Amino acid sequence: MSREIKPKPKVAVFDFTDCEGCEVALVSLREKLLELVGEIDVVNWRLAQKRADEGPYDIVIIEGTPVTQEEIDSLKFLRDQTKILVGLGSCATLGGIPGIIDKEARSFWYKKIYGEKYKPRGIDALPLTAYVQVDYLIHGCPVEKKEVVRVMEELLAGKISKPRNYSVCFECKLAGNPCRLLARKICLGPITQGGCGAICVSGGSPCYGCFGLRDEPQIDNLLQTLYKFSDSEQVERYFSMFLKKTPEYARLFRKPKKPHD
Repeated sequence: MSREIKPKPKVAVFDFTDCEGCEVALVSLREKLLELVGEIDVVNWRLAQKRADEGPYDIVIIEGTPVTQEEIDSLKFLRDQTKILVGLGSCATLGGIPGIIDKEARSFWYKKIYGEKYKPRGIDALPLTAYVQVDYLIHGCPVEKKEVVRVMEELLAGKISKPRNYSVCFECKLAGNPCRLLARKICLGPITQGGCGAICVSGGSPCYGCFGLRDEPQIDNLLQTLYKFSDSEQVERYFSMFLKKTPEYARLFRKPKKPHD
């Protein structure tokens, strides 16, 4: 009796507006990437190969955020072409660094740099979820390699990959890091979803929240602590790095002033 051989899942990797750092993180998986590739059929990945098959696909991984109508149309098309859509990195999951600048500021700087006659095509940088259903989110700027492997292995095993249910503070404790808040330094670790390994804090930097907000983040409690040693403008700058497109940011902070105000 012949045994049925199931075809490998067809996987495609695409990118919109980004720095491609998260795709570079994928490539740098090296041996582990080869193991994953052995279980899938990578049919389209501009950064890593010449092969560029058209859909439909089983899994589409997207890095970056759409900032033009053409990119939005491409995103919606890819959503229709795949069974599973994965957002890779903070630009895809949160709007990322491109999301820092708002519409008014962008319009001002367009005119300032390019002149009054310039007609920009760019729009607000929003997460992929603003336009389509995204099945899995892999946060990070750039993504954490172990998290990529975890999500992909669970995905290929038919499991539902869930985000970590603890904050970055838990990982800071495991790493033996002194608490920045106790040292009266700004840090968003208590409200940020874990999974990064506390890499920024371990390196002497604050947590800016690139892994997104954890469940029930208790932001108001953190703000009470931060305002004891920082002013509201400074705190807002930290939140705006990766969390500016979240409903929580809109609720907590004033609308940013125009650059020429």
